[in-house]
Amino acid sequence: MAVMTMLAKEARNKAKKEDNSFGASLTARKAIEEFGADKVIEATLGVIKDENGVFATLPTFEKIYRELPGNELCDYAGIPGTADFRDAAIEFTFQGHQPKGTFARAIATPGGSGAIHHAIYNYVGADEKYLIPDWCWGPYREMGVECNRQYEMYRCFNENNEFDVEGIIEKSKELLSSQEGLLTFFNTPAHNPSGYTMSNEDWKQLTDYYREAAEDQSKRIIVLWDMAYTDYAGDKDEVRDFLKYFDNMPENVLLLVAFSMSKSFLIYGMRSGALIGVSTSEEIIDEFDRTITFSNRSTWSNGSRGAQTALAMIMADPQLKEQTDKERQEFTDLIAKRAAIFVKEAEEVGLPILPYKAGFFVTLPANDQFALCDELKEDLIFSIPLDSGGVRFAMSALPSSKVPGLAAKVMKHFVEGNYQV
Repeated sequence: MAVMTMLAKEARNKAKKEDNSFGASLTARKAIEEFGADKVIEATLGVIKDENGVFATLPTFEKIYRELPGNELCDYAGIPGTADFRDAAIEFTFQGHQPKGTFARAIATPGGSGAIHHAIYNYVGADEKYLIPDWCWGPYREMGVECNRQYEMYRCFNENNEFDVEGIIEKSKELLSSQEGLLTFFNTPAHNPSGYTMSNEDWKQLTDYYREAAEDQSKRIIVLWDMAYTDYAGDKDEVRDFLKYFDNMPENVLLLVAFSMSKSFLIYGMRSGALIGVSTSEEIIDEFDRTITFSNRSTWSNGSRGAQTALAMIMADPQLKEQTDKERQEFTDLIAKRAAIFVKEAEEVGLPILPYKAGFFVTLPANDQFALCDELKEDLIFSIPLDSGGVRFAMSALPSSKVPGLAAKVMKHFVEGNYQV
């Protein structure tokens, strides 16, 4: 009998498919080469582009990085990351809002992606399921496949297009009734892809439930906060205020934070970030430290030293920190301006979108998102079809001059193709 596969059985469920985001971006670039940038609406990848459509950076970070000596760019960073970076990552992440009564430790990872991978692999048992939103960044699912872990989805929004806290609690109870631990993902504020930001009341209800569930000390409750777009969602203190609900949590509740320099400092290609563990138990944090460090060594070993050094330098110098915050705020305001135009015009023409509050993306639910995206390409409009059933537009990448009228163009195809959900 002929050999049909050389793969181990655990690796046979990996489907070969083009990545929706990068595939759409490549198609858009080809259209720009053919028709010219002025005629193409390119709203694909979650990167920031300026008003001329040019990839944006934070000038202060770029200057620091370019002036680093060779050894700080090219030497090893150490398996858990440099000591200065680990402290700086915690300081930047919480900015005075670390939950009271907790210990925190950061382990360097290649972006938020590496942090999420390690969380799934180390905090979800082979016989357990982790919980992710139905509207989510695709790799939340794909990393589960890679790690041979199972997931279930909670519903983000109820029938009134409001955040479905009750549904999350119900799904959590269901899973905890049959498994020892539960890892749940929250991507907020400025959620990808909806742009929703969880309210303090949302968090209050959830954390009240977690405290109650933790009364059963045989259960492990792990909350993963993916903070990728936090620093483009509003005032740095206001967007972190919800962390107070994690003050003095029971020891069997662990907060994990996926910190991404890719987004916060616009250095996507440098692949730098951290997984941060937060617990009222120092023993649990020591366990986190040695376990995630082990996973680093056994997967990618070291991270990008240059990016780590630059963050440490910025956080050690109040003037540099203030300058990078100012530069980031300018882009935050720019994205908010673009999104406000689109959201207002969507309402005017009746285009149904998910509840947007802030961030890079606005998303339109659609019953055949791939067909709709193909139709939009005919008008040289390039967006991302989401496996969860919608079309995502990156306001972060779209110059303000190209936003007016976009909602009406999309609405025309939406109605004519009968793409209503």
